[in-house]
Amino acid sequence: MRFDFALARKGLLVAVGHLLVLLPGICWALEPESPDHFEKKIRPALETYCAACHDPEDADNHIKFLQAKTAADIQHLRGIWGSTAAQLRNRTMPPPDEDQPSEHERLELAQWIDDYLRATACELGSYAGNVTTRRLNRLEYENTIRDLVGPELGYHETFPTDGGGGEGFNNNGETLFLPPMLMERYVEAAQEILDAAIATPALREEFSGDRLIPTDGAQSNGARQLQPGQDLTAGTVIYVSGDYEVAIDIRNTAKQDLKLVLKLDGLPADRFKLDSKYEEQSFSTTVRLNRGFHAIAIHNPQEQPGIELLRLKVKELGIKRPADAQKFHDRIFQAQEGKYAQDRAAATQLIHSFAAKAFRRPVTDEELKPFFALYDRAVSRKDPYEECVKLALKGILVSPHFLFRIEGTPTSAELQRIDDYELATRLSYFLWSSMPDQRLFDLAKEGKLHQTHVLKAEVQRMIKDPKADIFFNTFTGQWLGTKEVGGSVSPINGEYRDIYSSELAADFREEAIQLTTYIARENRSILDFLDCDYSFLNDRLAKHYDLPVVKGRELRKVEVTNGQRGGLLGLGGVHMVTSYPQRSSPVLRGAWVLETLLGTPVPSPPADVPALPKKVNEKDPKTFREKLEKHRDNPSCAACHDLIDPIGFGLDNYDLLGRWRDKTENGKPLDATGTLPSGEKFAGPAELKKILLERKQEFARHFSRKVLGYALGRSLEDPDSCTIESLVTSLEEHDYRFQTLIEEIVISTPFGYRQLAPTPAPEAH
Repeated sequence: MRFDFALARKGLLVAVGHLLVLLPGICWALEPESPDHFEKKIRPALETYCAACHDPEDADNHIKFLQAKTAADIQHLRGIWGSTAAQLRNRTMPPPDEDQPSEHERLELAQWIDDYLRATACELGSYAGNVTTRRLNRLEYENTIRDLVGPELGYHETFPTDGGGGEGFNNNGETLFLPPMLMERYVEAAQEILDAAIATPALREEFSGDRLIPTDGAQSNGARQLQPGQDLTAGTVIYVSGDYEVAIDIRNTAKQDLKLVLKLDGLPADRFKLDSKYEEQSFSTTVRLNRGFHAIAIHNPQEQPGIELLRLKVKELGIKRPADAQKFHDRIFQAQEGKYAQDRAAATQLIHSFAAKAFRRPVTDEELKPFFALYDRAVSRKDPYEECVKLALKGILVSPHFLFRIEGTPTSAELQRIDDYELATRLSYFLWSSMPDQRLFDLAKEGKLHQTHVLKAEVQRMIKDPKADIFFNTFTGQWLGTKEVGGSVSPINGEYRDIYSSELAADFREEAIQLTTYIARENRSILDFLDCDYSFLNDRLAKHYDLPVVKGRELRKVEVTNGQRGGLLGLGGVHMVTSYPQRSSPVLRGAWVLETLLGTPVPSPPADVPALPKKVNEKDPKTFREKLEKHRDNPSCAACHDLIDPIGFGLDNYDLLGRWRDKTENGKPLDATGTLPSGEKFAGPAELKKILLERKQEFARHFSRKVLGYALGRSLEDPDSCTIESLVTSLEEHDYRFQTLIEEIVISTPFGYRQLAPTPAPEAH
């Protein structure tokens, strides 16, 4: 059964009788709500406590939620009203030095806002959002090249880093612009990729007689005499950069000790010494030649007598190519037992098929004309067949239709279903960070992919495919921040020098990834992220965590029962991310839990408040907890720290590297108790997890937002709240199963539709 938002709102506004509202530790009955409840009770209360700083008529006030005069006005300010509810519930607003609402009033206001926002989430109608033409990020580019051409050349590491945006992921179209320098790199990369995948016949060329051009340009008429001060030059086209052998055969009729100079493109590259004892002699050297035309010349110095150059030979020594290069070559040329046609008809079919896959949609003869022109140009130069094809494919690999995910332009503010090829592309880059496979292309061609049961079946297939590992890897590392472990997140305290290693950091990253992978592939509840009775360990991690022995370097699922591990709060990588390089930090950990797990934004500290020390002073008798409590004496700090610090204290049993401890850095017994602003008390991570599980709806909402933002590759907006609430409802109805979330995202309105962006409403004054 789906959540009926319209019915829920009507019930909210006109319910007869008493509504029982349950909040942590508080239960009371509300009177029936009148249609003007917002205008008569909610807004006046907020004006009482908030208008001093947030007067909508004040030009210096940038938080203008009180511009909403009626409940309907909230629809155009949903984001800021959601923040208002969070600030009230977390007791970060009003500031501690201002008049405060009673606890009953505070929670009633927050609950009304939350209920109203959820009940009216879809009142403005379904929302598809703005589709941004986006460049493939460097990981998507690498994976797409792998699936289209074959070679994996590490561009996900060598290309410039893609910045994060929107919901915090680097696949956000708003940040994936194309600077000129990167376009140059794409041109170079296209050549490198095709050289690695397509085997051009090895170059073996011999020059003699009329093919050797003297310095003055005169024809040699069969003579090969190299006069004093003269060059004899051979022009050759190199198709694949690499090492080549240049060899010469000469006749020293003067029988003197002479010298010859090898020139490449006019510059000396080597010298040969001729022995007077022999008339005919041969010399060779190895040179590095890049792709393109090269002039290879033999120079006879002015002071020497003439000699005869019999022949000059250029031979490819063997280009370094990937181990599977022949397989890539045969796949591109559709070879049968190593043989394939080499005519224009075969090239036409090849280029058309390659372009359709590269552009991820059907292509027309008209749009392929530029690529056939490249092929014909190479044919006119008498390039080898493979090089003629390669030039056309290079044009395809630097085309915007390959480098960018380009979709049709919406023509109306009404919802318009995207075509099945666009849907296949959205789906494959969501779960595989790569182009669609043949099955997705076939379903798109048949016009079946958009059908709900087909989409859900494809989600199941794609999650099981090893290519989905990239989703678990990239989403987890960016969501939790653990991708930086071992890089920008590393300890520098000498105490950890003999414990920390790059191998341990790699295990920390993989531990988080394996947890996400297991929950997704086994279709477990996403609440396992908050608490579960298993971890993913190998011998090194088990020893590091002081757990029973686990054999082998491969991480495997292990039951944990001591209350110290299980879920995200037991991960060493999370504890590294939420620590300073010199020490652990309750503040960073509390803020991480609020922002990453519950979606509660934590503001930056006031500019006039001194920062807490990042290093541990072992001579200072005060514990860090005592210093923080002193820090909270400052009213400007107390509001946020009263919310953040207790959560961080509950995780203080973990040191910088996630090891369990019972004493502070100063040797005192560690106090891991905490009291939240709501009055809830807990001791240690096990009890903290129970409190987080009571806030499962907040976690489900924020996690849904994160996965949806990753799937769409854009920033989420206020109108997306309809989709988010629908996702949360589906999770609640299906035991919070991870695959339910993915399926619901894939069949959601913003994933399968497009529309013109609505005109922003005029700002109220």
